[in-house]
Parts: sequence; C-alpha cells; structure tokens
Amino acid sequence: MSGASPRGPSVADRGTWPSPGAEAAAHSRRLAGVIGSALDAAGGWLSFADYMQLALYAPGLGYYAAGADKFGEAGDFVTAPEISPLFAEVCAAQIDGVLRALGGGEVLELGPGTGRFAAGALAEFRARGTPITGYSLLEVSPDLRSRQQALLAASDEPPVDARRIPPRWLDSLPAPFRGVLFANEVIDALPCERFVMRGGAAWRLGVGRAAGAARDDMPRFEWRARPADGACTGDAGFVAAMAQRLDDLAAAGVTLPEGCCGEFHPQLAAWVASLADVLEAGLLLFVDYGLPRTQLLHPDRAMGSLRCHHRHHAHGDPFLWPGLQDITAWVDFTALAEAGVAAGLEVAGFTTQAGFLLGGGIEARLAARLAPPTAGEAALGEVARAQLAQGVRRLLLPGEMGEAVKVMALAKDCGAPTAFALQDLRRGL
Repeated sequence: MSGASPRGPSVADRGTWPSPGAEAAAHSRRLAGVIGSALDAAGGWLSFADYMQLALYAPGLGYYAAGADKFGEAGDFVTAPEISPLFAEVCAAQIDGVLRALGGGEVLELGPGTGRFAAGALAEFRARGTPITGYSLLEVSPDLRSRQQALLAASDEPPVDARRIPPRWLDSLPAPFRGVLFANEVIDALPCERFVMRGGAAWRLGVGRAAGAARDDMPRFEWRARPADGACTGDAGFVAAMAQRLDDLAAAGVTLPEGCCGEFHPQLAAWVASLADVLEAGLLLFVDYGLPRTQLLHPDRAMGSLRCHHRHHAHGDPFLWPGLQDITAWVDFTALAEAGVAAGLEVAGFTTQAGFLLGGGIEARLAARLAPPTAGEAALGEVARAQLAQGVRRLLLPGEMGEAVKVMALAKDCGAPTAFALQDLRRGL
C-alpha cells in the first residue's frame, strides 16, 4: 500500500531481531496457517481487527491463549505491577476507600497477568482490614491462570491469616457484581480497526497475503488498504465510527493529512456495556496507555499508535511471528468515556498514572520504605533500595509511564477514589 502504514522491520531486517526456537517457530507457522485460511475464506482481505483477534486469542495458538513467557525480564514486556510493588499497594488503598463507601463489596480483576497485582492488593487489603467479600480474577489464558494460581498460593505465609480472602478464577463475568472492577493494560489489547487517510476519506487498513511464495511453509502477510464501500463485512460500522471521529476532530480544528494512520477499538462500547450490566454499584477502574481523541488522532501521530512487543523489542510489524508477540494500540479515552456514559455510568475520574499514584501517596510509601529500619525490622539492602526507587521513577516520569498511561474511573452510585483529586483531566475529554 505504498508507505501509508507504520513500518516495522522488513523481511530483510528480521534477522536482527531475536529468533524463536524451533518449537516456537512451528507454533507461529501453525497460527499463520489458521490466519491464512481465514483470509482466504474472507476473499483475500481480512480486517486488521479480525487478524488481531486470531493473532492474540485464537484457541491454543494466539499470543494470550498459548503458553509462553509474556511478562517480566524473561518475557516480552513489563507492566506496572512487575515494575514496583507500590503500584498495587496504592491502587489497593484507593479500592479500599471505595469498598468502605459501599459498605463492603468484591474486587474483580480483568487480565491479571502474572497475578502480582492481585498478590500485592490482597496483602494491602489484609493489612487495612478492607471490607472485601471476594477477589475474582477473569483470565482467558490457561497458562497465565496456572501461573497466577501458583504465585498467589506461594504468597500465603503460614499460618494463613484468618482475614485472608481466597481468590477465585472466573470464566465469565459475574452477575450481579457490587464493588470494584480493575483492569490494567487490558483495553489496549482488544482487537483494533486501522485506517489510513486517502483523498480526504478514511480507508480500512486490513491484511492480505504478501506477494511471493511463503517461506519455510510460513504464510506471509502485508498491509492492504481499501475504501469501506460495503463490499466487506464491517464496512458500515467502520464508516459510522470514522464519521464520528472525523467530525469530532473537525470541531476541534484538526484535519488528518493524506497518509495519516490511526486505530480505534470497535468492541469497546459493547465491552463496557457488558461490564456496566453486571455492576450493581461500584466502580470500573481502568489503567492503560492512551490519550483523549483529539490528541490520539492527530497529525503529530501520523503513523498511529500500533505497537508490537517481542523479547523487549518494541516495533511496528504485527506480521512478525504471529502468536509470539503482543500487539497493542493506545486507548481513545474519549471513546471509553462515551461508552461509559452510554451504559449509564458516570466518568468519575480521569488523570495520568503519575497523577493518580502521586495523589494516592506513592511518595510517602516510598519514603517509608527507604527510611532507616526501626527496632526489629530488617534493613533494606542497597540493591533493593535502588530497585525500589528506580521502579517508582519508571511509574512516574513523563518519559517513562507517568504521562503515557492514563487512569479512568467509571462509576455507578459511587464516588471517585481520592487519588483523582490531585489532577482532574476530565475537561480534556
């Protein structure tokens, strides 16, 4: 499609990237074969959302549906709960306040990763005597679920505290639910549509087979742009979504130039509605990479926000080793707010991750950890002290996660956590 999309490593460049082992490569070939069959069944063009759904969630083969190290130093990326234990502590302290205001309730965590957030949050709840009636984890990956179970079992120190709330794993949303639903870096992994501006109109960026024969029995894919003229499934929804976005941008004085790319999450509104349907009272608390719409879809971000992560290399090629790399796109927080309001929720808070953590007292927690130990306390070693301080810097600094990651609370018959009081960015939505 002649340079209209972000360019990741080309086929010639792929030798410079970490190569998978034979078993992992075979796994990727199997998934590529499934994607190729779906593409052929669709007539030679597949929406990027459909490609991303298969690449991440195809049963037994997709990145999140198969066993592989994803988080931490041995995986592909590191999330906030892995960077610092203070992230879970601060968030849990804010959740504690919400549950007390509700007179007690549950916590439901979506996409729990390694389980490290749950372990830290449960410890904070026990220390505070939080009126929590249950902690549930909704995980689509059997491999990650087993890792979460192992970590949380290991985090219990005998004798088991009588205040312990045993976590439980769910296969679907509970109903009804009263309490706080927490999701860290979940929305950015929902399948996204991609577009490119052509002649003043938004064309759909999808996937086709790359020219030339497959190598090593591995189907090869490439970007294909086409007008949303009704010939393919999803064209009508794409046109409606893009018309709203372009109208909003025009009202803000923003015009996307020729060749400008971007993304949106077509499942977002229905997904938020499903969460709101089961929420009797309480809060949906989202932490994710993203921006308000007029900042996200902007000429300054002409290549969009699509990013892939493979062995701690961030790049823009979603066709590199399907099933072995994460694929994400930044969240349109305006769309998230719109979805919440449409589902009967209130936008109770919106701020940066730095604003939320600072408002939640992370600096005081760090100072307490780094202070000289009192009698009977074990001293924190120099390496541990440096790691703790460095982790907090990564969470807070603008050049790290502090500004790129945002926090939003959608509420039903419930007030916002106090951490949002430091920096209220709702007017920017």
